[in-house]
Amino acid sequence: MIKNYENSLREIIKEYNIKPKKKLGQNFLHDKNIISSIINNVNVKDEDIIEIGPGPGILTENILENKARSLLAIEKDDSFEVNLKKIKNKYKDNFIYLIHDVIDFDFNKLTKKEYKIVSNLPYNISVPFILKMIKIRKVISWKDMILMVQKEVAERITANIGTKNYGRLSIMVNLNNDVKKLLNVKPSSFIPKPKVDSTVIKISPKNKNLKINEEVFEKIVKICFSQRRKKIKNNLDQLNTNTSLLLELSNIDPNIRAENINIEGFLRISKNYEKLTKENL
Repeated sequence: MIKNYENSLREIIKEYNIKPKKKLGQNFLHDKNIISSIINNVNVKDEDIIEIGPGPGILTENILENKARSLLAIEKDDSFEVNLKKIKNKYKDNFIYLIHDVIDFDFNKLTKKEYKIVSNLPYNISVPFILKMIKIRKVISWKDMILMVQKEVAERITANIGTKNYGRLSIMVNLNNDVKKLLNVKPSSFIPKPKVDSTVIKISPKNKNLKINEEVFEKIVKICFSQRRKKIKNNLDQLNTNTSLLLELSNIDPNIRAENINIEGFLRISKNYEKLTKENL
């Protein structure tokens, strides 16, 4: 028998008098086909899972029903704790929840070896959360992230060079990861209905480990896109270095814009900037 998750969700909302908080970007997923697709793509069986923002717990229970080895749920809104306790009572051995803002959460506290991360991310934290997780992968070794994000964010992450959506987010996420769009999701799949479409994406770490100074790389990318309509030379002039020499060494045309430089180009600029900086010390 296929559950009617919309009715289940409405019952939970009614029972616990839950009011979706606009300021927290709360939109609760109920579409059984989307939920099944997420579960299938995560492949949760015998895996250690972290779920961000479980909310009413519809996706949470599905993860546990599909034989996850363990599930850690991190939820900022304590109004969901009563229902999370109910789930905990049902799945005592392999479910833990924490009431905590994931953006401030210290992942050093976790002891498992590897996790898969799944989330219907609140729109207002999707970008900072993704950037945080790709930055701390040396702290927490996650296998994959299956994330529901605003469609516009997914388009920025997966944008091709030379397009209007190609920018800092595209480069920082794709530097050490492969990203795949899995499916688009209409507003009718949520309670309440958001004003925009959503997209489920999968972010998987690449096997190769780039030997770069990530802080320098991020600094270069940020400066290059600080005024994206300017030529690359004009933006890099903000640095205390010989910009013409830097671009010459990096084999980059000084008259192009940042949106026309691929990741390899930014890597060359970053490495040469670090080299020139050390030489001038």
